[in-house]
Amino acid sequence: ALAKTTLAENDGTYTAEGSYATPESVEVVTVTVTLEDDVITAVEVVGDPTNAESERYQSEFVGGIAAEVVGKDIDDVSVTRVAGSSLTSGGFTQALDQIKADAAA
Repeated sequence: ALAKTTLAENDGTYTAEGSYATPESVEVVTVTVTLEDDVITAVEVVGDPTNAESERYQSEFVGGIAAEVVGKDIDDVSVTRVAGSSLTSGGFTQALDQIKADAAA
């Protein structure tokens, strides 16, 4: 079997922003993740929605994201759709990629 090559991330709490486009706007979410031994032990997502529809989807995403990622290795997390919100996942993934880079530095 091939060994999975991943950089070991440093324990700690990391925050990054990710953006994503909707038909009406570009939205930004701020993601904060706490890592222990590469495992996500806590996650917080804060949105700054520009319209009611984005607010609804971001709210659903925020409500469902912890169940998707807490307890998982950050390198194994792949979020595409949470509680019906697929676009927010793009911003989350962008922020998570930045967090991975920051934590491995």
